[in-house]
Amino acid sequence: MSLLEIEDLHLSIGEEEILRGMSLEVSEGEFVALVGESGSGKSMTALAVMGLLPPKARLTAGSVRFDGVELSGLDGPALDRVRGAAMAMVFQDALTSLNPVLTIGDQLTEGMRVHLGLDRRAAGARALELLGRVGLPADRAMLRRYPHTLSGGQRQRVCIAMALACRPRLLIADEPTTALDVTVQAQIMELLGRLQREERMAVLFITHDIALAAREAHRIAVAWEGRVVETGLAGEVLAHPQHDYTRRLAAAAEKLRLQ
Repeated sequence: MSLLEIEDLHLSIGEEEILRGMSLEVSEGEFVALVGESGSGKSMTALAVMGLLPPKARLTAGSVRFDGVELSGLDGPALDRVRGAAMAMVFQDALTSLNPVLTIGDQLTEGMRVHLGLDRRAAGARALELLGRVGLPADRAMLRRYPHTLSGGQRQRVCIAMALACRPRLLIADEPTTALDVTVQAQIMELLGRLQREERMAVLFITHDIALAAREAHRIAVAWEGRVVETGLAGEVLAHPQHDYTRRLAAAAEKLRLQ
């Protein structure tokens, strides 16, 4: 059984239908990339899974199940027991994802104290371990720093460390490399792939860049106009796209590579 199952999901904001039958599965320990242009419904799908939809958004049909449990019907407290613990999310803009008035240490340890019941000492030790695992200095000085003192790549690594803090079974990464330069993008992708293998967790990686997705993903699902139009092994989808929209994505990626 798949860990995450999204089936025929329909979602509207006002009179506009954003998701038009989105269906997607992610198995235990699998790295799946959801690829598509802006407006294709990728991020809205992630927010629906996490129960973080904007106020005017409403699910009109379909199902979102995590480990066999329907998420769309859970109340706030029940969803909170899953969100941040069993599944976690890394957002596109690390600067706005982090609280500017709290230290990195406070933000890293909060979830561990809430979900894992760790005391301050144990949570601090785990925070140092996480900093080292994501390639940041594993020292008290880093824990005392504030988000605005870090580079974009460092902030994104902190966000990944926060998401990993409670050892989630599913990590959703929503365009985590978009605001970064090409070199740092590659580093973040390599980091996500390594952590996915080490933790044996499932990853749903959301991006507009099909070539970037193919670096680490086992499977690629292509989103277009609110639904998945093609899915398959990453190498096969990139080399032999079947849907016209996928062919255009692959051609654009190849053109950028040659520039």
